[in-house]
Amino acid sequence: MELWPIVIVLFALAIILLVVSFFVKEDDDGVITEVAEFTLQMTEEMHILKTRVSQLEKALGNTETEDQSITVKKLSDVTKQQVLSLYKKGKTFDEIAEQLSLPETTVELVIDNHQDSLKEEQ
Repeated sequence: MELWPIVIVLFALAIILLVVSFFVKEDDDGVITEVAEFTLQMTEEMHILKTRVSQLEKALGNTETEDQSITVKKLSDVTKQQVLSLYKKGKTFDEIAEQLSLPETTVELVIDNHQDSLKEEQ
């Protein structure tokens, strides 16, 4: 029994499927959008909890607070999407910066870059 024709056909089929896989685009945008929305929701809930904890600390007279300033050199795409989503919801730069624990200048920069990229696309 000759196996070479079967091997050649299977090898050719594998090459064709490999080439086709490069040209087929997967729909990852839906998953990315869901993750971004979930992360934004969790961030909002964490902000609410932080606010409640700080109110409780003030009510108890605990004035010791940690410095919560952070340095962000490079933001992830998810964080940028959160900033833009909150901005589209009507939040101010101050509110967005406080909620995401980012410097206000970083929030302004993300929004300005997004608006500039929209202008360039038109």
